[in-house]
Amino acid sequence: MLELYSRVRITTDRFLEEDNVPAGAVGYIIECYPDGNYEVEVSDDNGVTVGQFVATETDLKPAPL
Repeated sequence: MLELYSRVRITTDRFLEEDNVPAGAVGYIIECYPDGNYEVEVSDDNGVTVGQFVATETDLKPAPL
């Protein structure tokens, strides 16, 4: 299981239209829910939040440092 606040890469396209998050974007887990879902926030290069959504662990993988 991924650690809370882990840096993660989004591995699915399903957030593209609804959340305007680019495929393969890197974000941070900001909350972990009891049902195993993760709230993820993605920022652009300037640190501006461009997406925030709930994902399952299968949608995420650890991002390289």
